[in-house]
Amino acid sequence: FATRDFKKGEKVYSFKKGKVIGVAGIQNVPEGEKRYLDKIEKGKFEIIEPPARYVNHSCNPNVSEKKRVAYALRDIKKGGEITIDYDKIAYLEKSFECHCVSKNCRGFVRGRQ
Repeated sequence: FATRDFKKGEKVYSFKKGKVIGVAGIQNVPEGEKRYLDKIEKGKFEIIEPPARYVNHSCNPNVSEKKRVAYALRDIKKGGEITIDYDKIAYLEKSFECHCVSKNCRGFVRGRQ
């Protein structure tokens, strides 16, 4: 959630590259960290670092990431949830249902193909 107000186009957060592991390395990732794995290519995964790991999906996101920096797509008020469209940033093994309830909700998230 936003700790202060952000204006459209303003930098909201940035994050460093996380540890990259192969499929065999997943077994060594603590259970609490596995939910932050992002497939970056065939057989390779990155453990997403904070604060990006805490940003939820929305079909009507209020930030967009470019080179590990998130910029506000519109004004964000302090206390507002920061959201991103996983279809634009995540490689997913399989689609999942979306429950973001935005007026343009697609009903599913496929991730980048």
